[in-house]
Formats: sequence, C-alpha cells, structure tokens
Amino acid sequence: MRKIHKQDYFELAVFLMDYHSGQWSRGYRLLCKLGASNFSSAMMEECRDTDIYAYLASQYAGRV
Repeated sequence: MRKIHKQDYFELAVFLMDYHSGQWSRGYRLLCKLGASNFSSAMMEECRDTDIYAYLASQYAGRV
C-alpha cells in the first residue's frame, strides 16, 4: 500500500468527491474531515491527471 503524504490531500479529496458512495459512506466522512471545498473545475481536472489519483482510483474506487 502506498502512503499518502500531506501534499496528496488535494488528490485524495478529489478522489473522494468522485467515488464516495453516499452521504453515510466512509468516503464521505473522510471527505468532510479533510474540509475540502471550493475546488475549481480546473484544479479538479489537474488533480485527476496525477499518479496518486490514478493509484487511488485503481485500488480503492469500489471501497469508499
């Protein structure tokens, strides 16, 4: 398992926005704890093009 570093929080937040499975899911709770808000669409697209986002999507997409 790859460790997520502090600089990867934006990618993690965008991943959770894309893949959480509803308001009561673990992914949604994590997203709320990160306090992620006010992301521009350009910033979200930039985060989606990173290696960490691709890794998270390939490993955890069905589990958050």
